[in-house]
Amino acid sequence: MILRHASKALLAAGILLTACSSATRSSIKSDTETATNSAAESVARNIATQQGEEQFKNAKVELSGPLTCTAKVQKDASKIDVSCKAATKTGGAAALTGVTDELPGASVVSLKGTFTGTVDGQQVFATQKLGG
Repeated sequence: MILRHASKALLAAGILLTACSSATRSSIKSDTETATNSAAESVARNIATQQGEEQFKNAKVELSGPLTCTAKVQKDASKIDVSCKAATKTGGAAALTGVTDELPGASVVSLKGTFTGTVDGQQVFATQKLGG
């Protein structure tokens, strides 16, 4: 829902061009939604990578390298799914999964939502906020 508001604002600017055809307006809307989603996914992915590593560190889990994260805006644009993976120094499989309905970028250092960290399938932390 939050992502819709951002895309609607950008879309409104494009639609003000009254000389545009219906196909052009539709294309502008689609392009705007794609750009907005891509930006939100990128910010969420970057915050999850940095702050997720910190969460594992706080849980006394040493990672052998950086988290590799993906973020995907859900079809209705109301939430972003986050999924991260890394190996631990002891050879375990670390994973961070979660979901946020916060517009990433509202804070450049934190992300509110529901997030869980596991190692070899065993939960090592759960949090309502990454970072901050």
